[in-house]
Amino acid sequence: MKNILIFVVFFISSCAKPLVVETIQPGDDLLNCTELKQEIEEAKKIKQEAEFSKASGGNFARAILFWPAWAQSLNNADDAILAANNRSFHLIKVMRKKNCPGSDSLEANIVDKPKNVIETNLVDQLKTLKELYEDGHLSEEEYTKAKKKIID
Repeated sequence: MKNILIFVVFFISSCAKPLVVETIQPGDDLLNCTELKQEIEEAKKIKQEAEFSKASGGNFARAILFWPAWAQSLNNADDAILAANNRSFHLIKVMRKKNCPGSDSLEANIVDKPKNVIETNLVDQLKTLKELYEDGHLSEEEYTKAKKKIID
């Protein structure tokens, strides 16, 4: 019985794990405008890889053979997508502080989600938004606009 339990834990933990980036990294405030844009592009790539992993054949096989592994893989991908978005928003905030050009257009690209991405439920989106606001990553105006967009 113990061997089966070890196998199940190992199997679940070995599922696809997209990279989950830290929202705030040391030295973000020291980056110049070009470096900030590069960091946003990197977060965008991580998000795309996580979105791809949700629809990969490996997940299909996991769903058929062992559904808990499939569920864990989807959860990991959702965490990676959310973390990449949060990182991008943080970097855009730094860009605004430094008066970097193009921060508004970058934010618009982050907010627009691909149609094939499954939305996180409304409660999770509102909780995350509130946390970003309370942590100072969003102004009151940004928080109000984003909350209205989620609710609508």
